[in-house]
Amino acid sequence: MSTKNLLFLLCSLPTVVFAQNINSDTTNIDEVLIQENRFQIPFNQHSRNIQVLTQKDLKNLPSTSINEVLRYVSGLDIRQRGPFGTQADIGIDGGSFDQTLLLINGVKLSDPQTGHHMLNIPIPLEAIERIEILRGPASRMYGINALTGAVNIVTKKVDHNSVYAHLYAGSSFKKVEEEDKSGIYYGSGIQVGETLNAQKHQHQLYATKEHSNGQRYNTGSNNERLHYQNNIVLNQDNRIQMMAGYINNKFGANGFYAAPGDKNSEENVETFLSSITSQHQINEKWYLSPRINYRYNEDDYRYFKDDLSKGRSQHYTHSFSGELHAYRQSKYGDLGLGVESRHESISSSNIGDHNRNNLGMFTEFRSTYFRNFIFNLGAYINYNTDYDWQVFPGLDISYLINDHWKVSASSGTSQRIQLLRIFT
Repeated sequence: MSTKNLLFLLCSLPTVVFAQNINSDTTNIDEVLIQENRFQIPFNQHSRNIQVLTQKDLKNLPSTSINEVLRYVSGLDIRQRGPFGTQADIGIDGGSFDQTLLLINGVKLSDPQTGHHMLNIPIPLEAIERIEILRGPASRMYGINALTGAVNIVTKKVDHNSVYAHLYAGSSFKKVEEEDKSGIYYGSGIQVGETLNAQKHQHQLYATKEHSNGQRYNTGSNNERLHYQNNIVLNQDNRIQMMAGYINNKFGANGFYAAPGDKNSEENVETFLSSITSQHQINEKWYLSPRINYRYNEDDYRYFKDDLSKGRSQHYTHSFSGELHAYRQSKYGDLGLGVESRHESISSSNIGDHNRNNLGMFTEFRSTYFRNFIFNLGAYINYNTDYDWQVFPGLDISYLINDHWKVSASSGTSQRIQLLRIFT
């Protein structure tokens, strides 16, 4: 029986939240600040093609994960090969998964081996404040690999103490008879979390455990996720944010890569990511924000899961980067400057050890000096050990007709740093 004839019923128990000091508030879309690494621009004053999924949108959509939410956005192509987002890819307006940049609070999640697991992130929907989808070349804002666009996931700011739990399960409730499998398909998961709000520091911790036996033979999965982040206020002008996440995803890979011979294949993907960001107001005009982040990914593919002596491919990748962003305010406009350095390495059982370095520099000027006109002019200058020096300029212009209507146009260039033969 084909899977299209199965009836899948999602049974989700109500989310349980115990909270203290909760203040009722309403947020309008005009009050959303688009979180770029240098500028914080109100949504209604932005000149780019940006769509924002607010917290209200996330609650109203019938979804339990980020990849399910993004399916409702026009122009986004979300593909997954297994339950609960197993090997989920994202593309924007016809671009591939390697041409879309994914970020968490401005932290880039690029991997030198593959973009197949970019949506394998540890953050539950309950921890997300909004999702920003930027269409078109975005190198001037975020750097390389934002060829067709970027998706920035912005997490919530803690303003109260709470304990959170969410249970969910689903099943076909109908026995499936296939050549290699007989039984009832099911999947289940549990998410728990806690937030702590103090005067000078705030903390968030979430854990997720999911299991599915697969919609067909050898496509079951076991997922484990942990996410922690904090915000430490040193004083009125200085603060620090730290984030760390861990994902362990094990799944049957029948038909994923080499059908029909890979019936008994299996893949284990383990990811760790971390970042430290600080924000400093130097004086009335200058603001400074340094950041360092690290991402480790281990991909263990077993063509014969019961015989590891052959058909096994193991990849270990490390990505370490440092960034420094600054902007200066004046009556004529805002000047943004930035520099980033990134080191990528891969150690593989079948292609050996390789590494490369990337250096990027940002510059942009944004002005609202002329009445009703907003323009943003800038460029990203990039050096890569494989591609030498390249420049990616861009220009955005908007005219505000009134509080509800505006006309905007943008032009820009971007680049995708290919994985190449040594990084595939």
